[in-house]
Amino acid sequence: MTAPAPSVETKRGFVPPGKLVRLWPRIRSYRGALAVALVTLLMSGAITLAFPKFGGALLDAAFQAHDRALLDRIALGLFLLFVLQAFLNYAQTYLLTSTGERAVAGLRRELFGKLLEMPPGFFADRRTGELMSRLTADIAMLQGAMSTQIAELARQVLQLVGSLILLTVSQPRLTLTALAVAPIVIGTAVFFGRRLRKMTTGLQDQVAEATGQAEEALSQIRTVQSFVQEPAEVTRYGNKIDGLVSTALRRAHMRGLFFGAITLAVFGAIVVVLWQGGRQVLDGRLSQGDLIQFILYTMFIAGAVGGLVSFTSQYQEAVGAAQRVFELLETSADITDPPRPSPRPAPIRGEVRFEQVSFRYKEGEGLPWALREVALDLRPGEVVALVGPSGAGKTTLASLLLRFWDVTEGRILLDGTDIRSFRLADLRGALGLVPQEPALFSGTIRENIAYARPDASEADVVAAAQAAHAEEFIERLPLRYETVVGERGVKLSGGQRQRIAIARVVLKDPAVLVLDEATSSLDTASERLVEEALERLLRGRTTLIIAHRLSTIQRADRIVVLEQGRVVEIGTHAELLAQGGLYALLHREQFRI
Repeated sequence: MTAPAPSVETKRGFVPPGKLVRLWPRIRSYRGALAVALVTLLMSGAITLAFPKFGGALLDAAFQAHDRALLDRIALGLFLLFVLQAFLNYAQTYLLTSTGERAVAGLRRELFGKLLEMPPGFFADRRTGELMSRLTADIAMLQGAMSTQIAELARQVLQLVGSLILLTVSQPRLTLTALAVAPIVIGTAVFFGRRLRKMTTGLQDQVAEATGQAEEALSQIRTVQSFVQEPAEVTRYGNKIDGLVSTALRRAHMRGLFFGAITLAVFGAIVVVLWQGGRQVLDGRLSQGDLIQFILYTMFIAGAVGGLVSFTSQYQEAVGAAQRVFELLETSADITDPPRPSPRPAPIRGEVRFEQVSFRYKEGEGLPWALREVALDLRPGEVVALVGPSGAGKTTLASLLLRFWDVTEGRILLDGTDIRSFRLADLRGALGLVPQEPALFSGTIRENIAYARPDASEADVVAAAQAAHAEEFIERLPLRYETVVGERGVKLSGGQRQRIAIARVVLKDPAVLVLDEATSSLDTASERLVEEALERLLRGRTTLIIAHRLSTIQRADRIVVLEQGRVVEIGTHAELLAQGGLYALLHREQFRI
């Protein structure tokens, strides 16, 4: 699966504003809190707009009326208004921030859940670090937009519109002078806004690439250090950072020009307005209080314009982040539940049938077939081994059974029903996988075993560990089942990790078991213990064993030999040796007979 191609708008650096509007369904449930926050915002804005009016009256009471009592009443009224405004600002800030935090937390969960639903093919085309950048950095930008920037936008718009209306009513001539700068401000914002949006999106892409590079190196730290490639990795990461810094500096240059042009236009207009107002005071057509009132409203307008300019830049970043988040949320998974799923048989007998199964990983790209017309039956309780040269399609066949990919042609049946008819949870709940490299999480041994069944009792976890021959080493650990295994189980040996993985599958108790090279990387002692654990696990289960080491599968009921994606031989160990075909050749090469 390849990453979706960017739209025409993205290529041109244009992102529709609707990207942020699409957040509304995720905050709709908080509309009550948002309504209260809006009311407090309007009331706080009204108090702010009233200040110049009362401030002008206060000055007139002092300089013209010389009325001390009036001066005291106006000052006290202003103080009480500001006390009320402080409470309103607290309520508005808390409501908007808490709403934004909860909404973004929901969005983060939604995106993480979406990523977990995607099949392995999706991750094969993307770096984990890049996806983590979407989940962290991009959503953090949206968090800032929802928690503070939208409220700031509303406040600045209210302040701008309210100040313009009050100015127009009181001093229409001076207002026209102030508004003369509006076309310059709007034109500058449009001109620079488009370029800033394109640069911001590119910068976010580079951040994701750098994060992916770092995550890849850190996840393979043993390989990096064993080949003494630390300097090379630092260089590669540094190149990504250098490119990121270069883009950031170009964006800073553009933002500097943007803010400089806006500042010149806005404050140039303020100077002209003050000059006109001063002339009117000298001519006696305007009182000192009226001039102060007008100056304050003009400063409000200038502050609002400056705030909107700053918001324009932040808005571009938020829109770019929203685009990338929703691109992932709207990516359709290739492997999904059917519209009308079939009920899973109960109990599951474990009969598996591959009917003329053909598969290749990508369509229309001229890639060879990984599997071609594979026909194979696994009877309930039967142990079937898959062998063949590397690249023959053994692991691919097992992955198709688990629906990590879907067949290109043919079908796979479980107890007579096409596996694509089941819910993924029902299908995979009936299957157990023991991989070559067991995947352990960074929690405790108990948590790793119980991962198969989180509600399992203590007795069930211990029984599973005993069945997997894991109890003997667990008992020697200081904290026993509460021992933290470290990231990917790094604190345990390979054999210990494998036995924990087997214990997990024992606890799951699947009807069909897939063993993918479960003992190929173990030493002789560990292999013997794991083989004993597997022997217990196989009893009464339909089992598909993938193996290169032929010594591990001689007791299989049947052995299926694959070559270049096709079944070329089927039989028991003795029968295949007698045929003298590919299996016999592999056996001779492996045992030097």
